[in-house]
Amino acid sequence: MSFEIPTEPAPTEDSLESALPLIEEPKEESELAPFLISQTILKLTAPVAGPQDVSSEEAPFEATSVPVASTQVLEAMQRLVNMIKDLRSPKSGESPDVPQTPEALAPYLVEEAYDVLEAIQKNYFEPPQSDSIGLVEGGDRWQSYFLISDLAPWLLWCIARSSHEVMRLLEGIPAKAFKLGQGWRTGIIRLVATLDTKIPGLSASLDLATFQVNQSLLPSDTMIQSDQYGAWQQPTWLAGLLPDLTQHITATTSSIGQFFAGAEVDALAPNHNWQSGLIQLQLGFEFIATDATVFADFAEASEAEEAPAPFHPNTTETAPLSTLSSDSSHLQIKFTHSGWLEKYSTVLLQQQLASTIQQLPTFRAAGEKNRNLSSQSLIPLIVKDACDLVDLLQTSPALSSHSLQQEVELTALTHQLLWSFSRGAYEVMQLMGGIRVNLLQPECPWETGTLRLLASLNSKTPEQDWQLDITTGQPPQPHIFPLARNVIVQSHQSHWCEQPDALEQLETKLMQVLEQAAPDLLLFLEGTDIEVLSENQQGEPGAIQLNVGFEFIPDLNYSASR
Repeated sequence: MSFEIPTEPAPTEDSLESALPLIEEPKEESELAPFLISQTILKLTAPVAGPQDVSSEEAPFEATSVPVASTQVLEAMQRLVNMIKDLRSPKSGESPDVPQTPEALAPYLVEEAYDVLEAIQKNYFEPPQSDSIGLVEGGDRWQSYFLISDLAPWLLWCIARSSHEVMRLLEGIPAKAFKLGQGWRTGIIRLVATLDTKIPGLSASLDLATFQVNQSLLPSDTMIQSDQYGAWQQPTWLAGLLPDLTQHITATTSSIGQFFAGAEVDALAPNHNWQSGLIQLQLGFEFIATDATVFADFAEASEAEEAPAPFHPNTTETAPLSTLSSDSSHLQIKFTHSGWLEKYSTVLLQQQLASTIQQLPTFRAAGEKNRNLSSQSLIPLIVKDACDLVDLLQTSPALSSHSLQQEVELTALTHQLLWSFSRGAYEVMQLMGGIRVNLLQPECPWETGTLRLLASLNSKTPEQDWQLDITTGQPPQPHIFPLARNVIVQSHQSHWCEQPDALEQLETKLMQVLEQAAPDLLLFLEGTDIEVLSENQQGEPGAIQLNVGFEFIPDLNYSASR
């Protein structure tokens, strides 16, 4: 799904009637301490709505129970898409005077279009895996009592998993902001997720990343430009961005939709009585100016201020995502195995097709059980939808950000892999940050500590070897205790091991998530050939591979006794 952003010409000095502030006027700050809100117990008074409860006009997202397009449909559609690309290519031999409209291309695509139609009508849907709903979205976790402090990281995860670009927006990216009457400013723009608690005695509006009141959000009549965000390559007005972004997020994770719409709750805070009210998730943008120009009503970043901390919506504190060491920060990787690259491109394309194909009206109509349209009438409609899909894929941020056809910086690759891991399931994101566990190893007493999923990227040449923890961007620390697969773990912080279970069961669930939501990572687990480019652009042949394991950091009192 791409963002369709309205474009308007930049305002000129002649059109300025008054200088409008870039930052909204601060609202009256609540006297309620954020820590009190974080300790408030909530109970949803209505179940999370699905498509049977909310009409499509009221909710632009789909529930996790909706079956996905079958493998046969995706493969047939991919052949049709590839054929359209070939026909549109300058190497096709077609005259450039011939319009490349769906009507002009249709006679050359009859066979492929019929294959798609047959696949849709015979095997349109395949049911989701039995446990895929719990693994991927986990929306049912909020059907009982929960803490606001537990809800916050889950909401941030839902937002971040919608795309790699959105996750980077939550961290903050360099950008320019246009202020009416005062020109352009240079700084850092950050996507802010705010939870409004509209409950008597417990009313506040908190930034979920900092859990503090945020009073400096950009108004909608601000213009933004950034080379690090696909939709903002050209100056773009913020007006209209947030609705499209909200729809994109809810289309990726449907169970977040009720929180955007506003969820009715019963709330119990310490030293308060039960109250009924509403919680609502809101999105906005914060801009921190970093240039030297000073405007009284502009949010200034002093020399002591730093850029926003990287996005890590974990339930436990973790080290921030840092840059690589000086020995490897300059490295660039070029993937050289053509067969591996072809598999990688195919996986990405099928993932994108799976997420967009059911948005096309013809495919919905062709897949319905009670079809009134004939096959002959559906063929040109399928071709038209496929052409639209090709146009969509060519501008897809997901595909462009994954591209490995050119050189890629090692820092950017590790960050991309981090997103691919964490987007699959909330439990995976928790494990990458670390969860508190009770652990029992053979011939040892019960221990308490932190269990963390360690995903490390190993790139090597005949001369050098780099090992990077993709969560921290640093070389991984040595394992304090090597963990066998039959180790028993139990944690109240993760739904995957609320009851005591063997570590190998966590590994099994992890692989299920990767196979379902991030098959591109499976290719990295296999490893492939690369060329490592140094600062002087000299290439050295090598290999790269992703490795996955678990590390356990025991509490100090246990480690001292051992």
